Amino acid sequence: MRGRRGRLAAAALLAGAALATVAGAPGGVSAVNGDWTSFGRTPANDRHSPLTEITPGNVARLDRAYSVDFQKLDPDVRRGQQSYPLAIGGKLFVTTNDDNVFALDGATGKVLWQYKPPNSALFKNFGIVANRGLAYCDGRLFIAQLDMKLVALRPDDGKVLGVVSISHDVWNASTNYGYSETSAPICANHRVLVGAAGSEYGIRGFVMAYTTDLRPAWPNPFWTIPPDLQSWRRTSRVVGGGAVWTPVTVDSATNTVYFGTGSATPLYFPALRPGATPRTDALIAVDLTTGRLKWWQQLIAGNQWAYDVSQPPLVYRGKVGGTVHDVVSVATMEGVWFAFDAKTGNPFHERVKVIDRVEHPPLRPGEPVTVFPSSLGGLNYSPASYDPATNYVFNAAAETAAVLVQQKLTPTQKRRKLLLGDVYLGLQNGNFGGALAGWHDHGSISAIDVSSGRRVWKFQTPEPERGGVTTTATGLGFAGGGDGVLRAFDLRNGKVLWTFKTGNPIASGPTIFSVGGKEYVAVTVGGTPTSSNGGTVSQLFVFALGPGPTSRTTQGVRPTASWPVTGATPARPTAVRALAATSGGVRITVSGGAVPLTLWRADSSNEARVTGRVVLHGKPVVGAVVAVDRYRVPGRTDAQGRFSTLVDSTLARRHPLRVANASRATLAGRALTAAEAKTLAQASGGVSVGYRLVGLRARPASGGILVTGRAVRADGAPPPGVVLLSYRLQGTITDANGNPVRGATVVTRTTDRDFWTFSEPSNANGRYVSYFSASDEAGSDPVALSVQVASGRVSYGSGVRNVSFSRLHSATMDVKLPATGTTLALPVSAPEAGAFYRGLLVGVSGPAGVVTPLAARWPSRDGRFSLLLPPSVRGKTLRLWESDFVTFSRSPATPGGPVDLGAWPKKLSPRVARDVAFLVVRR
Repeated sequence: MRGRRGRLAAAALLAGAALATVAGAPGGVSAVNGDWTSFGRTPANDRHSPLTEITPGNVARLDRAYSVDFQKLDPDVRRGQQSYPLAIGGKLFVTTNDDNVFALDGATGKVLWQYKPPNSALFKNFGIVANRGLAYCDGRLFIAQLDMKLVALRPDDGKVLGVVSISHDVWNASTNYGYSETSAPICANHRVLVGAAGSEYGIRGFVMAYTTDLRPAWPNPFWTIPPDLQSWRRTSRVVGGGAVWTPVTVDSATNTVYFGTGSATPLYFPALRPGATPRTDALIAVDLTTGRLKWWQQLIAGNQWAYDVSQPPLVYRGKVGGTVHDVVSVATMEGVWFAFDAKTGNPFHERVKVIDRVEHPPLRPGEPVTVFPSSLGGLNYSPASYDPATNYVFNAAAETAAVLVQQKLTPTQKRRKLLLGDVYLGLQNGNFGGALAGWHDHGSISAIDVSSGRRVWKFQTPEPERGGVTTTATGLGFAGGGDGVLRAFDLRNGKVLWTFKTGNPIASGPTIFSVGGKEYVAVTVGGTPTSSNGGTVSQLFVFALGPGPTSRTTQGVRPTASWPVTGATPARPTAVRALAATSGGVRITVSGGAVPLTLWRADSSNEARVTGRVVLHGKPVVGAVVAVDRYRVPGRTDAQGRFSTLVDSTLARRHPLRVANASRATLAGRALTAAEAKTLAQASGGVSVGYRLVGLRARPASGGILVTGRAVRADGAPPPGVVLLSYRLQGTITDANGNPVRGATVVTRTTDRDFWTFSEPSNANGRYVSYFSASDEAGSDPVALSVQVASGRVSYGSGVRNVSFSRLHSATMDVKLPATGTTLALPVSAPEAGAFYRGLLVGVSGPAGVVTPLAARWPSRDGRFSLLLPPSVRGKTLRLWESDFVTFSRSPATPGGPVDLGAWPKKLSPRVARDVAFLVVRR
């Protein structure tokens, strides 16, 4: 998502409940009539309810049944609301912007339980604070938290059933690399799907699938764009994007996942990312079972206005030109709508205007350019709805404008932005540009006929629409706007039939559900700071039919004395298992050796198939389940002990192998003994993907053995050179008595609130270390940053006072917590030399393990590297390894330059690619 732009679940078949087939859904997706079990009710995201109690004839009697103020229930809850409630079995499940989950009685609003993240203080100074809801399937609720954790909760009482850090399965997908989770997961066919926000921070967009017990359901993430510093990202580490920051959509009948992608970054400076930047601003279809690409269509090429394809797609069966088709449609931030054949991706309709003005000339450095819409859209995350009775798609849009001034960079500024770590978006006048004189952003709600691709009707609203549309089988549409008004309208002609003023902006869509046969309409209220001056409150309004026209004489739910709060002691996060050395005659081998690293291609899933064998005492193990990383390979080893899997062929890394389950395994036609099963459980292997090492040579030199060679991709291209990744902030955290504080996190944030970093939790000695931006968009020197310490659910800060740091320098800063209260004494920073660098490190291991060189050089721009090894390697066979290495260096690291040996690894982690080549050193 636009981090600054504000940012499910399969329909569960409840035992004994009456089921209904959703009309217009491909494959006959079923959902319980009165429940709303996913962001868009079903994984198809059609946002269409089959309930019929509320009709155009009686909607005037709709009145507020109750309202809930979450800040009154818990004063710690942050302001703003973008949550799309779920309704399951008579209960409502609602999130807050800072990842609390409230379970409510759907008929009364009584609080049943609350989940509060155990590290909730971390979110107090978080740059992006939004959550748009939950997923539900297999009897579990799922929330994707801001800190990139996926959490499973028990619906009955909110108990934490499991937690996984997404970075365990998606390379570098952590907050310190610019990622965050703000949207609702989607669950379909027992798989939970998540993307992540963060395009403006140079991240690499992805979608990942998990099983409902939080194991990877795909062997690899589906990456939307190339790896760092490759292809159109080659200019700088700040180039990235393609985030999938809104819910995906699933056709459960065909097992197809559809999703839109964000723009490339820097958002407003396309010169740094030349070309069409494939698969950004695109609609993509992948296989739900495997995560492999089916098709993709780029909807905005050469984007320089920060537009995304962020509306969750709709998939439905509808008429196009009089013929029934399976259709997937989506509208974009640019303000236009597309419809495609869901199977092939062939277009039915393209660039149908949803908003009135779509005018965005190319940007010019240093000169004002007026664009319609602004970078807020158009269609932001606002979901559409499909009504099968009319064959219409309904959109709630923002009709916006802005004046953009592209930044004009001097050579010094270019060096700072591209190489030295200055934060950069490419715009001179703020994050969204300036206001256009005489223009007021407003909204609209409209209908498009799927058959003809033409707009049928449209009406304007006073403020931008962000929350989307919900429709019903009785021909009603509901939508809430930035003016705080919830509207009901006739789907046939757009006539507004009923309104209710909530008093605060709405930036979420209505949920329609029933309890005990009575129909309710629920919507969260509070909005987003990026539109209509939202981000004001955190409330829920629920409506039902009353005896007469809306009376407004309704009351909110009064907080009860207490309710269960969960999350204080979460389940241990799922971690990558440390692998034991192969022993006891077990071998897990892979055919063909290391997989050559390949160039990322937009028309490919970028995977390589590998086969291997599990052998015990020279005999094949039959019927074992093998895990690659944390992913369990489908099926079991065959009669020869063989298995087959897919690995990402574009990242230099090792994929650990282990036997995950041997309960049905046999050896020579018999069941395994207990000792054999234990031996299998301790065995390990690995699949390495790496650059080819060519021209390897070893010769005596300077009192040692000089090993030289060249690292190249499968197509002969060299790896990216080492680059500056980040600066470092480090220090100690102590209490008022000077005792070290363990488990606390230091958060720094720019005063424009757009860029922030988090330290690792402090250790037993109170020591912390953090990536550190050391700059702001204004180029200030010194740069003022707010400093916060998060310890569990307690947040410490220095109020409006900021700490001054030397620009583009690492720093030390000690923090002392107060004896009482939460106000920090203002810490003092001191600059220090050095920075974190990232690059390909080539090393060797011998019979005794990793060999520490006497000297080493990073690969040059053409991939040439060198290692000066100690004389003790004479007569040895060396095994070469490659690491995507991050190290702190006091002196600048440059391609072809010396490596700071102080951080040379003593032992290889399980993820380091090894045995990519072998070299025999003569005596």
